[in-house]
Amino acid sequence: MTQRTLAVLGTCLAMASVTPTAAGQTASGAATGVGGLLATVDGLPVPMTPWGDPDLQGVWNNSTSTPIEERTEEERAQGRQAQAAVIEATSGTGAGWIERAGDLDRDSLIIDPPNGRIPRLRPAAIRRLVERENARAGRGEADSWLDRNSWERCISRTMPVAMIPNAYNANYQILQTPEYVVVQMEMIHESRIIPLDGRPHVPDGIGQWLGNSRGHWEGDTLVVETRGFHDRIDGGEYQPSHVIQTGHRGPGGTLSLVERFRIVDVNRIDYHVTIADPNTFTRSYTLSIPMTRRDTSDPLNHLFEYACHEGNHAMPNLLSAGRTDEQQALAAAARVSQQRRDAGHPGVREPAVPFVP
Repeated sequence: MTQRTLAVLGTCLAMASVTPTAAGQTASGAATGVGGLLATVDGLPVPMTPWGDPDLQGVWNNSTSTPIEERTEEERAQGRQAQAAVIEATSGTGAGWIERAGDLDRDSLIIDPPNGRIPRLRPAAIRRLVERENARAGRGEADSWLDRNSWERCISRTMPVAMIPNAYNANYQILQTPEYVVVQMEMIHESRIIPLDGRPHVPDGIGQWLGNSRGHWEGDTLVVETRGFHDRIDGGEYQPSHVIQTGHRGPGGTLSLVERFRIVDVNRIDYHVTIADPNTFTRSYTLSIPMTRRDTSDPLNHLFEYACHEGNHAMPNLLSAGRTDEQQALAAAARVSQQRRDAGHPGVREPAVPFVP
């Protein structure tokens, strides 16, 4: 990270606690209310920065139990049946401290297409996923670090998954200056530094894990266009054994995103992201994910260090454990692979609507 970038981020961090709004509130999230919200009154205007832009600054949470795409009961049953062998072999799976803020008043985060489902994959994209699943034949879940995803390897959660709620750590801190917006993500400690000065995207051929983002204001809405993704954001020649369920279903080289951040009131951001990849999907699709302010007067509502780094102990431990019983590791990897095949979506972890009959 350059000294200029560090200076910009430092300026944003300093400003995060001082931007004033009406009635003695601070748009940074220093609350005068309870329950994670700022005290508000009817008719209170949307908070503005001193330089006249809508003030998005603060700590926000997008946790929800609503799934990304709508599934039929038959599809949910197929998924449960496909998972049964793995659950039985592992005595059940799951994570601790699950963060779920409840369901929205709709059946999916996808609002376009209207059926609430990820668009059909192109035939070549399906073949690629099947071939990558087939390439796992004879591999354990930890034969190499390449068998684990970029998240576990402390590289990146990539996009758009980094802005989609998962099981926990669904907090984001937004910082602003007139020239930049910074979105700091609690999960895997990444920060997106988004210029607002109209500069062009980086040249083609320079791929980044989070892509390169450029922002501008359209009235009261911050619009962020991101492209230039690394061409292996979903793995290499064979897919990682532990797939990120909300990850992109293509390599990333032709992926582009358009995000819209609109502050509805001092406590809510209406967040939309449109995902387009002409080599992977037959059309684009859009998710709508509300973001709710966190009360940062409570120290538990700040972002905590994720403490993930390339030199941590998780990867050596995974690889060494895989060596203790190679045959058991192979059998476990085969069960997980078969689960994805039986569920009708090789290459994509549950939950997902089947795309292979």
